[in-house]
Amino acid sequence: MGRALVSIVMLCGLVGVAAAQLTGFVVLLRAIPPGRVPPVGFVILVLVMFGWAGCLVWALGRGLWRALRWRDDRSTGPALDADQAPGLWQLAREVAAEAGTRPPHEVRLMSEPNVRYTHAFLRGHRVLYVGLPLLQTMTVGQARFGLAHFMAHFAAGHTRWVGFAIRSDTAIVTTAEALRPTNPAAWAFRGYRWLYRLIDNAVCRRWEFRADAVAVRVAGSADAVGAMHEIWAVIEAWNFFHDFHLLPGSEAGHLPDDLYGGFAEFVAARKDELDALRAKPLPANPSRWDPFPSSATRAARFPESFAVSDGRPATSLILDLAAAQAALRAVELEATRAALHALGREVEDDMVLAWPEFTHAATTAQLQRETDGILHTIGLTGPGLPQVLQMLEDGRLDEVARPLFPEAATEDLPELILTPLEVLMNLAAVRAGQATFRHSWSAPAELVAADGSPLDLTRVAEQAITDPRGATAELAALGIGIWRA
Repeated sequence: MGRALVSIVMLCGLVGVAAAQLTGFVVLLRAIPPGRVPPVGFVILVLVMFGWAGCLVWALGRGLWRALRWRDDRSTGPALDADQAPGLWQLAREVAAEAGTRPPHEVRLMSEPNVRYTHAFLRGHRVLYVGLPLLQTMTVGQARFGLAHFMAHFAAGHTRWVGFAIRSDTAIVTTAEALRPTNPAAWAFRGYRWLYRLIDNAVCRRWEFRADAVAVRVAGSADAVGAMHEIWAVIEAWNFFHDFHLLPGSEAGHLPDDLYGGFAEFVAARKDELDALRAKPLPANPSRWDPFPSSATRAARFPESFAVSDGRPATSLILDLAAAQAALRAVELEATRAALHALGREVEDDMVLAWPEFTHAATTAQLQRETDGILHTIGLTGPGLPQVLQMLEDGRLDEVARPLFPEAATEDLPELILTPLEVLMNLAAVRAGQATFRHSWSAPAELVAADGSPLDLTRVAEQAITDPRGATAELAALGIGIWRA
Protein backbone atom coordinates (compact mmCIF):
# COMPACT_ATOMS: atom_id res chain seq x y z
CA MET A 1 0.00 0.00 0.00
CA GLY A 2 3.00 2.30 0.60
CA ARG A 3 3.80 2.74 -3.06
CA ALA A 4 0.12 3.17 -3.94
CA LEU A 5 -0.23 5.90 -1.32
CA VAL A 6 2.85 7.63 -2.69
CA SER A 7 1.41 7.33 -6.21
CA ILE A 8 -1.93 8.83 -5.15
CA VAL A 9 -0.25 11.74 -3.39
CA MET A 10 2.15 12.36 -6.28
CA LEU A 11 -0.64 12.15 -8.85
CA CYS A 12 -2.62 14.75 -6.92
CA GLY A 13 0.56 16.79 -6.70
CA LEU A 14 0.82 16.74 -10.49
CA VAL A 15 -2.53 18.51 -10.71
CA GLY A 16 -1.32 20.84 -7.97
CA VAL A 17 1.73 21.80 -10.03
CA ALA A 18 -0.54 22.87 -12.89
CA ALA A 19 -2.90 24.69 -10.54
CA ALA A 20 0.00 26.50 -8.86
CA GLN A 21 1.21 27.84 -12.21
CA LEU A 22 -2.26 29.13 -13.11
CA THR A 23 -2.67 30.63 -9.67
CA GLY A 24 0.65 32.42 -10.08
CA PHE A 25 -0.58 34.02 -13.31
CA VAL A 26 -3.81 35.14 -11.69
CA VAL A 27 -1.97 36.63 -8.72
CA LEU A 28 0.42 38.39 -11.11
CA LEU A 29 -2.44 39.94 -13.06
CA ARG A 30 -4.23 41.08 -9.91
CA ALA A 31 -1.01 42.51 -8.49
CA ILE A 32 -0.53 44.87 -11.41
CA PRO A 33 -1.76 48.32 -10.36
CA PRO A 34 -4.49 49.76 -12.60
CA GLY A 35 -3.09 52.01 -15.28
CA ARG A 36 0.53 50.93 -14.83
CA VAL A 37 0.39 48.57 -17.83
CA PRO A 38 -0.91 49.76 -21.21
CA PRO A 39 -4.02 47.95 -22.44
CA VAL A 40 -2.07 46.21 -25.20
CA GLY A 41 0.43 44.82 -22.69
CA PHE A 42 -2.37 43.66 -20.41
CA VAL A 43 -4.08 41.88 -23.30
CA ILE A 44 -0.77 40.19 -24.19
CA LEU A 45 -0.39 38.98 -20.61
CA VAL A 46 -3.91 37.54 -20.64
CA LEU A 47 -3.27 35.78 -23.95
CA VAL A 48 -0.01 34.33 -22.59
CA MET A 49 -1.90 33.10 -19.53
CA PHE A 50 -4.54 31.40 -21.65
CA GLY A 51 -1.90 29.87 -23.92
CA TRP A 52 0.01 28.64 -20.86
CA ALA A 53 -3.19 27.22 -19.38
CA GLY A 54 -3.97 25.46 -22.67
CA CYS A 55 -0.54 23.79 -22.65
CA LEU A 56 -1.01 22.64 -19.06
CA VAL A 57 -4.48 21.23 -19.70
CA TRP A 58 -3.35 19.48 -22.88
CA ALA A 59 -0.33 17.89 -21.17
CA LEU A 60 -2.40 16.79 -18.18
CA GLY A 61 -5.13 15.41 -20.37
CA ARG A 62 -2.65 13.47 -22.49
CA GLY A 63 -1.00 12.00 -19.41
CA LEU A 64 -4.25 10.95 -17.75
CA TRP A 65 -5.64 9.52 -20.99
CA ARG A 66 -2.51 7.45 -21.53
CA ALA A 67 -2.70 6.21 -17.94
CA LEU A 68 -6.35 5.17 -18.29
CA ARG A 69 -5.56 3.29 -21.51
CA TRP A 70 -2.53 1.46 -20.09
CA ARG A 71 -2.67 -2.29 -20.45
CA ASP A 72 -0.13 -4.91 -19.46
CA ASP A 73 0.71 -6.21 -22.94
CA ARG A 74 3.67 -8.35 -21.95
CA SER A 75 3.68 -11.81 -23.44
CA THR A 76 2.11 -14.68 -21.51
CA GLY A 77 2.41 -18.41 -21.86
CA PRO A 78 0.49 -21.57 -21.05
CA ALA A 79 -0.74 -22.33 -17.55
CA LEU A 80 0.79 -25.26 -15.69
CA ASP A 81 -1.63 -27.18 -13.50
CA ALA A 82 -0.72 -29.49 -10.65
CA ASP A 83 -0.81 -32.54 -12.92
CA GLN A 84 1.68 -31.04 -15.36
CA ALA A 85 4.06 -29.59 -12.77
CA PRO A 86 3.43 -31.27 -9.41
CA GLY A 87 6.87 -30.33 -8.09
CA LEU A 88 6.51 -26.68 -9.04
CA TRP A 89 3.08 -26.40 -7.45
CA GLN A 90 4.26 -28.15 -4.28
CA LEU A 91 7.21 -25.77 -4.09
CA ALA A 92 4.92 -22.77 -4.63
CA ARG A 93 2.59 -23.89 -1.83
CA GLU A 94 5.46 -24.54 0.58
CA VAL A 95 7.07 -21.19 -0.14
CA ALA A 96 3.74 -19.35 0.16
CA ALA A 97 3.10 -20.94 3.57
CA GLU A 98 6.56 -19.93 4.81
CA ALA A 99 6.07 -16.40 3.48
CA GLY A 100 2.70 -16.16 5.23
CA THR A 101 0.43 -15.80 2.21
CA ARG A 102 -1.82 -17.77 -0.13
CA PRO A 103 -0.31 -19.55 -3.14
CA PRO A 104 -0.99 -18.08 -6.58
CA HIS A 105 -4.14 -19.04 -8.43
CA GLU A 106 -2.16 -19.77 -11.60
CA VAL A 107 1.43 -20.54 -12.54
CA ARG A 108 2.31 -19.79 -16.14
CA LEU A 109 5.41 -20.17 -18.26
CA MET A 110 6.92 -17.28 -20.22
CA SER A 111 9.85 -16.79 -22.55
CA GLU A 112 11.64 -14.10 -20.55
CA PRO A 113 14.49 -15.36 -18.33
CA ASN A 114 12.85 -13.88 -15.26
CA VAL A 115 10.01 -14.27 -12.75
CA ARG A 116 7.12 -11.81 -12.50
CA TYR A 117 3.53 -11.59 -11.29
CA THR A 118 0.15 -10.05 -11.92
CA HIS A 119 -2.42 -9.39 -9.21
CA ALA A 120 -5.94 -8.25 -10.08
CA PHE A 121 -6.88 -5.37 -7.78
CA LEU A 122 -10.58 -6.18 -7.28
CA ARG A 123 -10.74 -9.95 -7.82
CA GLY A 124 -7.43 -10.62 -6.08
CA HIS A 125 -6.51 -13.16 -8.77
CA ARG A 126 -2.79 -13.91 -8.52
CA VAL A 127 -0.74 -15.22 -11.42
CA LEU A 128 2.93 -16.13 -11.13
CA TYR A 129 4.95 -16.18 -14.37
CA VAL A 130 8.14 -18.24 -14.45
CA GLY A 131 10.64 -17.95 -17.28
CA LEU A 132 11.30 -21.31 -18.91
CA PRO A 133 14.95 -20.41 -19.68
CA LEU A 134 15.50 -20.01 -15.93
CA LEU A 135 13.94 -23.37 -15.12
CA GLN A 136 16.22 -24.96 -17.71
CA THR A 137 19.35 -23.85 -15.85
CA MET A 138 18.45 -23.23 -12.20
CA THR A 139 18.50 -25.63 -9.29
CA VAL A 140 15.42 -26.24 -7.16
CA GLY A 141 17.01 -24.27 -4.32
CA GLN A 142 17.57 -21.27 -6.56
CA ALA A 143 14.01 -21.53 -7.87
CA ARG A 144 12.82 -21.58 -4.26
CA PHE A 145 14.50 -18.20 -3.70
CA GLY A 146 12.87 -16.73 -6.82
CA LEU A 147 9.41 -17.94 -5.87
CA ALA A 148 9.84 -16.88 -2.24
CA HIS A 149 10.83 -13.37 -3.31
CA PHE A 150 7.55 -12.87 -5.16
CA MET A 151 5.50 -14.64 -2.48
CA ALA A 152 6.90 -12.05 -0.08
CA HIS A 153 5.59 -9.33 -2.39
CA PHE A 154 2.19 -11.05 -2.33
CA ALA A 155 2.27 -11.32 1.48
CA ALA A 156 3.17 -7.65 1.95
CA GLY A 157 0.39 -6.49 -0.36
CA HIS A 158 2.82 -4.93 -2.82
CA THR A 159 1.31 -6.63 -5.83
CA ARG A 160 -2.35 -5.64 -5.47
CA TRP A 161 -1.64 -1.94 -5.96
CA VAL A 162 1.13 -2.18 -8.53
CA GLY A 163 -1.25 -1.57 -11.45
CA PHE A 164 -2.33 1.75 -9.96
CA ALA A 165 1.29 2.70 -9.34
CA ILE A 166 2.18 1.98 -12.98
CA ARG A 167 -0.75 4.10 -14.18
CA SER A 168 0.35 6.97 -11.96
CA ASP A 169 3.87 6.64 -13.31
CA THR A 170 2.51 6.67 -16.87
CA ALA A 171 0.45 9.80 -16.18
CA ILE A 172 3.32 11.74 -14.62
CA VAL A 173 5.94 10.74 -17.20
CA THR A 174 3.62 11.31 -20.19
CA THR A 175 2.56 14.72 -18.87
CA ALA A 176 6.19 15.77 -18.45
CA GLU A 177 7.08 14.64 -21.97
CA ALA A 178 3.95 15.92 -23.71
CA LEU A 179 5.42 19.39 -24.20
CA ARG A 180 8.70 20.27 -25.83
CA PRO A 181 11.64 20.82 -23.45
CA THR A 182 11.90 24.43 -24.68
CA ASN A 183 8.31 25.15 -23.62
CA PRO A 184 8.40 26.92 -20.22
CA ALA A 185 5.11 25.28 -19.29
CA ALA A 186 6.91 21.91 -19.31
CA TRP A 187 9.71 22.87 -16.92
CA ALA A 188 7.74 22.44 -13.73
CA PHE A 189 6.30 19.11 -14.93
CA ARG A 190 9.78 17.82 -15.78
CA GLY A 191 11.14 18.84 -12.41
CA TYR A 192 8.19 17.15 -10.75
CA ARG A 193 8.86 13.97 -12.74
CA TRP A 194 12.41 13.84 -11.37
CA LEU A 195 11.10 14.31 -7.83
CA TYR A 196 8.54 11.55 -8.39
CA ARG A 197 11.22 9.22 -9.72
CA LEU A 198 13.40 9.74 -6.66
CA ILE A 199 10.56 9.02 -4.24
CA ASP A 200 9.05 6.10 -6.17
CA ASN A 201 12.43 4.46 -6.71
CA ALA A 202 13.19 4.70 -3.02
CA VAL A 203 9.91 2.90 -2.24
CA CYS A 204 10.63 0.20 -4.86
CA ARG A 205 14.08 -0.44 -3.45
CA ARG A 206 12.66 -0.78 0.05
CA TRP A 207 10.14 -3.32 -1.29
CA GLU A 208 12.94 -5.35 -2.84
CA PHE A 209 14.99 -5.45 0.34
CA ARG A 210 11.98 -6.60 2.36
CA ALA A 211 11.11 -9.31 -0.14
CA ASP A 212 14.74 -10.44 -0.25
CA ALA A 213 14.85 -10.81 3.53
CA VAL A 214 11.89 -13.20 3.44
CA ALA A 215 13.23 -15.09 0.43
CA VAL A 216 16.66 -15.62 2.03
CA ARG A 217 15.03 -16.91 5.20
CA VAL A 218 13.01 -19.40 3.15
CA ALA A 219 15.69 -20.54 0.67
CA GLY A 220 18.95 -19.93 2.50
CA SER A 221 21.70 -17.45 1.70
CA ALA A 222 23.73 -19.89 -0.45
CA ASP A 223 20.88 -20.57 -2.87
CA ALA A 224 19.89 -16.90 -2.78
CA VAL A 225 23.32 -15.72 -3.91
CA GLY A 226 23.46 -18.58 -6.42
CA ALA A 227 20.08 -17.53 -7.83
CA MET A 228 21.27 -13.94 -8.29
CA HIS A 229 24.33 -15.11 -10.22
CA GLU A 230 22.27 -17.60 -12.22
CA ILE A 231 19.72 -15.01 -13.31
CA TRP A 232 22.38 -12.70 -14.71
CA ALA A 233 24.25 -15.56 -16.37
CA VAL A 234 21.07 -16.84 -18.03
CA ILE A 235 20.07 -13.34 -19.16
CA GLU A 236 23.43 -12.89 -20.90
CA ALA A 237 23.28 -16.40 -22.37
CA TRP A 238 19.72 -15.86 -23.60
CA ASN A 239 20.62 -12.53 -25.19
CA PHE A 240 23.57 -14.12 -27.01
CA PHE A 241 21.39 -17.05 -28.07
CA HIS A 242 18.76 -14.64 -29.36
CA ASP A 243 21.16 -12.36 -31.24
CA PHE A 244 23.51 -15.00 -32.67
CA HIS A 245 21.23 -17.98 -33.32
CA LEU A 246 17.61 -16.77 -33.39
CA LEU A 247 17.62 -13.24 -34.82
CA PRO A 248 19.41 -13.92 -38.15
CA GLY A 249 16.87 -16.60 -39.07
CA SER A 250 13.94 -14.46 -37.96
CA GLU A 251 15.18 -11.61 -40.14
CA ALA A 252 15.30 -14.08 -43.03
CA GLY A 253 11.60 -14.87 -42.48
CA HIS A 254 11.91 -18.20 -40.65
CA LEU A 255 11.07 -19.54 -37.19
CA PRO A 256 12.65 -22.45 -35.28
CA ASP A 257 10.30 -25.30 -34.42
CA ASP A 258 11.82 -26.03 -30.99
CA LEU A 259 13.09 -22.77 -29.55
CA TYR A 260 13.50 -23.90 -25.94
CA GLY A 261 14.87 -27.32 -26.76
CA GLY A 262 17.47 -25.44 -28.80
CA PHE A 263 18.29 -23.20 -25.86
CA ALA A 264 18.79 -26.26 -23.63
CA GLU A 265 21.22 -27.70 -26.19
CA PHE A 266 22.94 -24.32 -26.48
CA VAL A 267 23.43 -24.14 -22.70
CA ALA A 268 24.80 -27.69 -22.59
CA ALA A 269 27.22 -27.01 -25.46
CA ARG A 270 28.51 -23.82 -23.83
CA LYS A 271 28.61 -25.01 -20.24
CA ASP A 272 32.14 -23.70 -19.62
CA GLU A 273 31.19 -20.23 -20.84
CA LEU A 274 28.03 -20.24 -18.73
CA ASP A 275 30.08 -21.27 -15.68
CA ALA A 276 32.38 -18.32 -16.37
CA LEU A 277 29.36 -16.00 -16.45
CA ARG A 278 28.16 -17.43 -13.15
CA ALA A 279 31.56 -16.70 -11.61
CA LYS A 280 31.51 -13.04 -12.62
CA PRO A 281 30.81 -10.46 -9.90
CA LEU A 282 27.21 -9.31 -9.73
CA PRO A 283 26.54 -6.01 -11.53
CA ALA A 284 26.56 -2.95 -9.33
CA ASN A 285 24.83 0.21 -10.50
CA PRO A 286 24.52 2.82 -7.75
CA SER A 287 22.44 5.29 -9.80
CA ARG A 288 19.65 6.84 -7.80
CA TRP A 289 17.47 6.73 -10.91
CA ASP A 290 17.31 2.94 -10.95
CA PRO A 291 13.96 1.70 -9.64
CA PHE A 292 15.56 -1.42 -8.18
CA PRO A 293 18.75 -1.87 -6.18
CA SER A 294 21.65 -3.47 -8.01
CA SER A 295 22.15 -7.22 -7.67
CA ALA A 296 25.44 -6.65 -5.86
CA THR A 297 23.74 -4.35 -3.34
CA ARG A 298 20.95 -6.85 -2.77
CA ALA A 299 23.33 -9.76 -2.28
CA ALA A 300 25.48 -7.75 0.15
CA ARG A 301 22.42 -7.19 2.36
CA PHE A 302 21.32 -10.84 2.46
CA PRO A 303 21.13 -12.03 6.07
CA GLU A 304 22.84 -15.27 7.02
CA SER A 305 20.52 -18.24 6.63
CA PHE A 306 21.56 -21.88 6.72
CA ALA A 307 18.58 -23.54 5.08
CA VAL A 308 19.41 -26.82 3.40
CA SER A 309 20.39 -26.30 -0.23
CA ASP A 310 18.54 -28.25 -2.90
CA GLY A 311 20.79 -28.92 -5.88
CA ARG A 312 18.29 -30.83 -8.01
CA PRO A 313 17.72 -29.33 -11.46
CA ALA A 314 14.64 -27.12 -11.56
CA THR A 315 13.46 -28.96 -14.67
CA SER A 316 12.54 -31.83 -12.34
CA LEU A 317 9.67 -29.67 -11.07
CA ILE A 318 7.85 -30.16 -14.41
CA LEU A 319 6.63 -33.65 -15.19
CA ASP A 320 7.00 -33.46 -18.99
CA LEU A 321 9.48 -30.73 -19.87
CA ALA A 322 9.30 -31.37 -23.62
CA ALA A 323 5.52 -30.95 -23.58
CA ALA A 324 5.85 -27.71 -21.60
CA GLN A 325 8.41 -26.37 -24.08
CA ALA A 326 6.14 -27.30 -26.98
CA ALA A 327 3.12 -25.67 -25.31
CA LEU A 328 4.96 -22.38 -24.76
CA ARG A 329 6.28 -22.43 -28.32
CA ALA A 330 2.78 -23.10 -29.65
CA VAL A 331 1.46 -20.03 -27.82
CA GLU A 332 4.23 -17.89 -29.30
CA LEU A 333 3.69 -19.22 -32.80
CA GLU A 334 -0.03 -18.46 -32.48
CA ALA A 335 0.82 -14.89 -31.46
CA THR A 336 3.14 -14.64 -34.48
CA ARG A 337 0.37 -15.91 -36.75
CA ALA A 338 -2.02 -13.30 -35.36
CA ALA A 339 0.53 -10.51 -35.84
CA LEU A 340 1.25 -11.57 -39.43
CA HIS A 341 -2.46 -11.98 -40.16
CA ALA A 342 -3.02 -8.39 -39.05
CA LEU A 343 -0.45 -7.39 -41.69
CA GLY A 344 -2.18 -9.47 -44.35
CA ARG A 345 0.33 -12.30 -44.24
CA GLU A 346 0.21 -15.90 -43.09
CA VAL A 347 2.68 -18.32 -41.54
CA GLU A 348 3.63 -20.70 -44.33
CA ASP A 349 4.66 -24.30 -43.70
CA ASP A 350 8.21 -23.65 -44.87
CA MET A 351 8.66 -20.77 -42.42
CA VAL A 352 8.95 -23.07 -39.37
CA LEU A 353 12.14 -25.12 -39.62
CA ALA A 354 14.17 -27.52 -37.52
CA TRP A 355 17.37 -25.99 -36.14
CA PRO A 356 19.77 -27.39 -38.83
CA GLU A 357 17.57 -26.07 -41.65
CA PHE A 358 16.91 -22.84 -39.73
CA THR A 359 20.63 -22.16 -39.33
CA HIS A 360 21.28 -22.98 -43.01
CA ALA A 361 18.51 -20.61 -44.13
CA ALA A 362 19.72 -17.84 -41.83
CA THR A 363 23.37 -18.10 -42.87
CA THR A 364 22.45 -18.34 -46.56
CA ALA A 365 20.41 -15.15 -46.26
CA GLN A 366 23.35 -13.43 -44.57
CA LEU A 367 25.67 -14.65 -47.34
CA GLN A 368 23.23 -13.28 -49.92
CA ARG A 369 23.27 -9.88 -48.23
CA GLU A 370 27.08 -9.87 -48.27
CA THR A 371 27.06 -10.78 -51.96
CA ASP A 372 24.54 -8.05 -52.76
CA GLY A 373 26.71 -5.53 -50.94
CA ILE A 374 29.83 -6.58 -52.83
CA LEU A 375 28.12 -6.39 -56.22
CA HIS A 376 26.48 -3.05 -55.39
CA THR A 377 29.83 -1.57 -54.42
CA ILE A 378 31.45 -2.82 -57.63
CA GLY A 379 28.47 -1.56 -59.64
CA LEU A 380 27.18 -4.89 -60.95
CA THR A 381 23.69 -6.36 -61.07
CA GLY A 382 22.25 -9.80 -61.71
CA PRO A 383 24.48 -12.88 -61.44
CA GLY A 384 27.74 -11.18 -60.45
CA LEU A 385 30.26 -14.03 -60.35
CA PRO A 386 30.34 -14.54 -64.15
CA GLN A 387 30.84 -10.80 -64.65
CA VAL A 388 33.60 -10.63 -62.04
CA LEU A 389 35.43 -13.60 -63.57
CA GLN A 390 35.11 -12.03 -67.04
CA MET A 391 36.56 -8.75 -65.74
CA LEU A 392 39.48 -10.65 -64.22
CA GLU A 393 40.05 -12.47 -67.51
CA ASP A 394 40.10 -9.11 -69.27
CA GLY A 395 42.80 -7.88 -66.90
CA ARG A 396 40.48 -5.44 -65.10
CA LEU A 397 41.36 -6.50 -61.55
CA ASP A 398 41.65 -2.89 -60.46
CA GLU A 399 38.06 -2.16 -61.55
CA VAL A 400 36.83 -5.09 -59.46
CA ALA A 401 38.90 -4.55 -56.32
CA ARG A 402 39.38 -0.78 -56.14
CA PRO A 403 35.72 0.07 -55.23
CA LEU A 404 35.90 -2.47 -52.39
CA PHE A 405 39.32 -1.34 -51.10
CA PRO A 406 39.75 2.29 -52.16
CA GLU A 407 42.67 2.98 -49.78
CA ALA A 408 44.69 -0.18 -50.52
CA ALA A 409 47.95 -0.24 -52.44
CA THR A 410 47.75 -1.67 -55.95
CA GLU A 411 50.08 -4.56 -55.14
CA ASP A 412 47.79 -5.63 -52.27
CA LEU A 413 44.59 -5.83 -54.34
CA PRO A 414 45.05 -9.43 -55.61
CA GLU A 415 45.24 -10.72 -52.05
CA LEU A 416 42.43 -8.52 -50.74
CA ILE A 417 39.97 -9.53 -53.46
CA LEU A 418 40.22 -13.20 -52.45
CA THR A 419 37.68 -12.89 -49.63
CA PRO A 420 34.94 -11.25 -51.77
CA LEU A 421 35.59 -13.83 -54.49
CA GLU A 422 35.19 -16.66 -51.99
CA VAL A 423 31.91 -15.15 -50.75
CA LEU A 424 30.54 -15.18 -54.31
CA MET A 425 31.72 -18.75 -54.87
CA ASN A 426 30.28 -19.95 -51.56
CA LEU A 427 26.89 -18.53 -52.49
CA ALA A 428 27.07 -20.21 -55.90
CA ALA A 429 27.85 -23.52 -54.18
CA VAL A 430 24.89 -23.17 -51.83
CA ARG A 431 22.49 -22.14 -54.60
CA ALA A 432 23.67 -25.09 -56.70
CA GLY A 433 22.84 -27.49 -53.88
CA GLN A 434 26.48 -28.58 -53.53
CA ALA A 435 27.00 -27.11 -50.05
CA THR A 436 25.10 -26.45 -46.85
CA PHE A 437 25.84 -24.66 -43.62
CA ARG A 438 26.29 -27.10 -40.75
CA HIS A 439 24.57 -26.07 -37.55
CA SER A 440 26.62 -25.78 -34.36
CA TRP A 441 25.87 -24.35 -30.91
CA SER A 442 29.52 -23.81 -30.00
CA ALA A 443 30.90 -22.28 -33.21
CA PRO A 444 29.75 -20.35 -36.28
CA ALA A 445 27.98 -22.38 -38.96
CA GLU A 446 30.48 -24.16 -41.21
CA LEU A 447 30.12 -24.57 -44.97
CA VAL A 448 30.27 -28.27 -45.84
CA ALA A 449 29.99 -30.27 -49.05
CA ALA A 450 27.31 -32.86 -49.73
CA ASP A 451 29.43 -35.58 -48.10
CA GLY A 452 29.79 -33.57 -44.89
CA SER A 453 33.42 -32.55 -45.41
CA PRO A 454 34.36 -28.86 -45.04
CA LEU A 455 34.14 -26.98 -48.33
CA ASP A 456 37.01 -24.52 -48.75
CA LEU A 457 37.08 -22.65 -52.06
CA THR A 458 40.06 -20.49 -51.17
CA ARG A 459 42.31 -22.31 -53.66
CA VAL A 460 39.74 -21.81 -56.44
CA ALA A 461 39.50 -18.09 -55.56
CA GLU A 462 43.31 -17.81 -55.78
CA GLN A 463 43.25 -19.55 -59.15
CA ALA A 464 40.62 -17.08 -60.40
CA ILE A 465 43.10 -14.19 -60.04
CA THR A 466 45.50 -15.66 -62.60
CA ASP A 467 43.34 -18.19 -64.47
CA PRO A 468 39.62 -17.30 -64.41
CA ARG A 469 38.77 -19.93 -67.02
CA GLY A 470 40.51 -22.64 -65.01
CA ALA A 471 38.64 -21.53 -61.86
CA THR A 472 35.36 -21.71 -63.77
CA ALA A 473 36.19 -25.25 -64.89
CA GLU A 474 37.16 -26.20 -61.33
CA LEU A 475 33.81 -24.95 -60.03
CA ALA A 476 31.96 -26.80 -62.80
CA ALA A 477 33.75 -30.02 -61.82
CA LEU A 478 32.33 -29.55 -58.32
CA GLY A 479 28.83 -29.10 -59.76
CA ILE A 480 28.83 -25.35 -59.11
CA GLY A 481 27.51 -23.10 -61.86
CA ILE A 482 28.98 -19.60 -61.73
CA TRP A 483 25.70 -18.07 -62.89
CA ARG A 484 24.09 -18.95 -59.54
CA ALA A 485 25.72 -16.02 -57.72
